[in-house]
Amino acid sequence: MNPTILRAASAAIPFAALCVLGNHAQAQSSSVTMNVIVDAAARYSSNSVGNLKTLISGGNSTSRLILRGTEDLGDGLKAGFWLEGTLFTDTGTSGGVATAPAAQFWDRQATVQLSNRFGEVRLGRDWNPVFLGYVFSDPFIFLGVGSQGNFFNASASTVLQRAFGSAIAPSTISRSSNSIEYFLPGGLGGLNGQLMVSAGEGNNAGGSFKYRAGRLGYRAGKLDGSVYYGATQIDATSADLKQSGVAGSYDFGIAKVSASYTNSTYLSAKQVNWLLGLSVPVGATGFIKASYNKADQKGTTAANVSVDADDAQQYAIGYQYYVSKNTTLYTTVARLKNSGVAKFAIPNGPQGIAGGSSSTGFDVGMRTAF
Repeated sequence: MNPTILRAASAAIPFAALCVLGNHAQAQSSSVTMNVIVDAAARYSSNSVGNLKTLISGGNSTSRLILRGTEDLGDGLKAGFWLEGTLFTDTGTSGGVATAPAAQFWDRQATVQLSNRFGEVRLGRDWNPVFLGYVFSDPFIFLGVGSQGNFFNASASTVLQRAFGSAIAPSTISRSSNSIEYFLPGGLGGLNGQLMVSAGEGNNAGGSFKYRAGRLGYRAGKLDGSVYYGATQIDATSADLKQSGVAGSYDFGIAKVSASYTNSTYLSAKQVNWLLGLSVPVGATGFIKASYNKADQKGTTAANVSVDADDAQQYAIGYQYYVSKNTTLYTTVARLKNSGVAKFAIPNGPQGIAGGSSSTGFDVGMRTAF
């Protein structure tokens, strides 16, 4: 997506908000709902250091609390809010996922919104367009031992480490704070998309980044695809971490095939992520899912050391069984192989793996949602 076009489109967001605000009438009805998802899994991870057995939260779906409210203002205009925070089933703690500071209780989403036939405007902390562009191409939805997220790790990814430091929190990998968003309305023949701009507010360490991004998608029948572009300004260098790519899936009935290509660049570092995914229904109550991921690094570290040979690939397969409409059992096994001196790893294993080594992970868990 052309950055110039993106900036021009982003500038139109306030105008879209005015369109949404127009033609209002007296409120007709309102509602507030609460949902809870609780997920826990027993996990075994091994690497060059050794092995580790853990109980983890969120092997299939992030454990979380969700509060939502809507109000019908009449003439098709609706107002609402969405508050969503992480819960850790293994410890009973809350807030502060890997991409958010620990003080954020509503770390996943905290927005107010207005919508009508012209689309929707949201204000607050929300999923960014780049992440929403590729995350659903991953059969494991960025969670568990087989997650594509194993390659978006700042301790191992040179491009992300140079942008955000050795820890991924805070970052804009999946969400952005202080944002204004515009979503296209439904009824556009399958077209969908969003624009997001976020204020930097001069505090990267606290999770505030100047961010601009957009996504344009098409969803109709068995086909679903998106193109996306985003840029995060890093205050320490005034340079942008840029991410762009394309992702999509097609459901053949007997199997759903998905793929994504995401390119991340910052200063002299670059990482290209490839994914191929497969989901196969097994009867009416389960499905097998599998994926192949590859991370291809180019460029140099901050010390001007080449990372061209420091690549990685991952194979994963899992099974998910629906006990009921609320409860799911699941299991996944994955193998991640590094080349060069890369240190990507299956999560929850022993720390300090050797460069170029491999890791393996296996988990079995349960998710329930109400």
